[in-house]
Amino acid sequence: MSQFLFTKRTPLFIAISGILSISASYSHAADETSQLPTIKVQAIQDENNSEKTKAYTIKNSNSATKLNIEAKEIPQTINVVTRQQMDDFGLTSSRDVLNNTPGVTVNSVETERAVYMARGFEISNILVDGVGFPSSQWNYNDTNPDSFFYDRIEVIKGADALTNAFGDPSATINYVRKRPGKELQANTNLSYGSWNTQRYEADVSGSLLPNDRVRGRLSGFQQTGDSHLDRYSLEKNGIAGVLEADISDKTLLTVGASQEKNKPNANNWGALPLMDSSGKQLSFDRSYNPNPDWAYWDNTSKNAFLELKQQFLNTWSANLSYNYNEKDRQSQLLYYYGYPNTDGSGISLTPSGYLENNKLHTADFNLQGKFDLLGREHEAIIGYTFSKSDQNDHEKSGTLHDSNIDFQESVYDGVTYTTPYTTNWASWTPKSVTWSDFAKTADYTQRNQSIYAATRLHLTDELKLTLGANYVKAKSEGVSYDAPMTYDESKVSPYAGITYNFTPEYTGYMSYTSIFRPQTSVDEATGKVADPIDGKSYEVGFKSAWLDNRLTGTLAIFRTEENNYPLRSSDGNPLNRKVGISDLRSQGVEVGLAGQLTNQVNVSLGYTQFSLRDLKNGGAARTYNPNQTFNLLTTYNPSLLPKLKVGAGLQWQGKISRFDENYGTYLRQGDYALLNLMASYEVTPQFTIQANADNVTDKKYLNSFTDGQAFYGEPANYTVAFKFKY
Repeated sequence: MSQFLFTKRTPLFIAISGILSISASYSHAADETSQLPTIKVQAIQDENNSEKTKAYTIKNSNSATKLNIEAKEIPQTINVVTRQQMDDFGLTSSRDVLNNTPGVTVNSVETERAVYMARGFEISNILVDGVGFPSSQWNYNDTNPDSFFYDRIEVIKGADALTNAFGDPSATINYVRKRPGKELQANTNLSYGSWNTQRYEADVSGSLLPNDRVRGRLSGFQQTGDSHLDRYSLEKNGIAGVLEADISDKTLLTVGASQEKNKPNANNWGALPLMDSSGKQLSFDRSYNPNPDWAYWDNTSKNAFLELKQQFLNTWSANLSYNYNEKDRQSQLLYYYGYPNTDGSGISLTPSGYLENNKLHTADFNLQGKFDLLGREHEAIIGYTFSKSDQNDHEKSGTLHDSNIDFQESVYDGVTYTTPYTTNWASWTPKSVTWSDFAKTADYTQRNQSIYAATRLHLTDELKLTLGANYVKAKSEGVSYDAPMTYDESKVSPYAGITYNFTPEYTGYMSYTSIFRPQTSVDEATGKVADPIDGKSYEVGFKSAWLDNRLTGTLAIFRTEENNYPLRSSDGNPLNRKVGISDLRSQGVEVGLAGQLTNQVNVSLGYTQFSLRDLKNGGAARTYNPNQTFNLLTTYNPSLLPKLKVGAGLQWQGKISRFDENYGTYLRQGDYALLNLMASYEVTPQFTIQANADNVTDKKYLNSFTDGQAFYGEPANYTVAFKFKY
């Protein structure tokens, strides 16, 4: 971390250093004179701190409209995984969290890459504290950030024109960082689990000056372990620091930086072929991994941010934020693909290595607050966002020496196949692979500019209308792997939502927003770059709040219409994919329940069902994504044993299939459920023991087969943790 902060002297870090010096000097001077009043800005931030509330739900959210309003009065579905849920069920990575988020599907296409889905579409808008940049083509999420640095993760369903008008209509994921508090708190967690998985966490937060005007937080983790997959292992670590300073009684400055490293070995690139040369679906041992020891895909993510909030006119604030993100990826990979014959032929083994670098700068400035009109108070926001992403990639190719490839015979469904088995490949020697020099393969820059405005009008005490729009100008220049990454598009995306409180407990709502995303996909029918994706998204539903807002319920009916959508082609090697373009329609229903059923029971559950239709070609579309899912997380504290907590989690998804055009047959995965259990006991107020068990029924299942390849999910596994706090 220190090397990242002090040897990488970007302008942001130099600016942060200067501001910190000024704020520290000011706070010291303030301490010598008099203590200023309690900070309203800080109080607003503490309202939704799920780490403090230890709840399974939150009261307010600004993730959908940028307006900080009650979640039950936001005219869209919002699912939240809080800090307590992450801690109870050992959800240490983004994929763990999203796998337990109602209505979200994590398609783990490989060990290191996944595609997040909702309502039939990819999720491209992934934000941190409301700031981000739409992910690249096909929305591969290749970093799987650890969850340790976040207070909660909010998922806003449907298109989100106000927060991010450039993206897909599925959902927006907003990671909300942990923040420092005034009181000293320190935590250390040690855990050990299946496959020799060891994890260490440390977190300390508190005031740095006696007057509480400067607060800091430092967090770090380290994890190592093997896997249920042959030879695959993962080491990851991270460190994050956040500093808050009350410059005045109405001014809050926040700065922070973090670094996270992921270092997998023997990871896959592509996964297991699922269909043989006769068109029959294959079934492998869960542990089978054809990738060699020398394969790796190291990823380092760095972030630094600055936020300045200034209150004025009692109910208004000016908010400035700047984020710098840099991602470096270095890899040496083996692509495993094909339709195997029983003698081992028919498999393509393609070695490649990459050096990938992305730099992302994002700045946002907005004014938000309340105003009086016709005898009522209303909310409003107006702002501007600028984002710039620079991508530079280099590639090297490898030549395999077949004499060094070992083969083994395996029996799958009564048929004996000879498959490559790489345990004895010589690591890092030219006997196995000869590598070329690196050559540049991608160099492009993307810029987005956005002007947005919204207001929520209180027409009556019960009836509220939200209106807004977001103008986006998106421009891209450059080349990626011989394909042009060029577009220059702009559009105004409107947003409208209405809520009505039938009673203090029940609220009805409707919302509408539009969809816009430029693309670089080449239409296989015309050979030209496809037009921008556009469309509309509608939602109508009810929200409820019981038990003094400690328990919330949702019912939503949604419909999304999208034009010019690039369909994945199932013909040919995915490394050279072409796409067909079509119009799609998704419609369905979501129900959910989250919060505190009783003083002893917390719960979060949700069920989603939808249909996705191909309006040009007819029939169901993208059937490799489940159109029915159910999620449950619940814990119980017995009254007679208040120091004991037990809980259960359930993930269920309906059957999926994928049509293979080469053989005219389907790949299939039946519906399945995964049962997870937990138990913790507070030995003393400072020491807790916790045990977690995942997939306790040892269900065998395929993660996904978006590209006709997949690998198996984890069998039954267990973790024991020792938690210390001060």
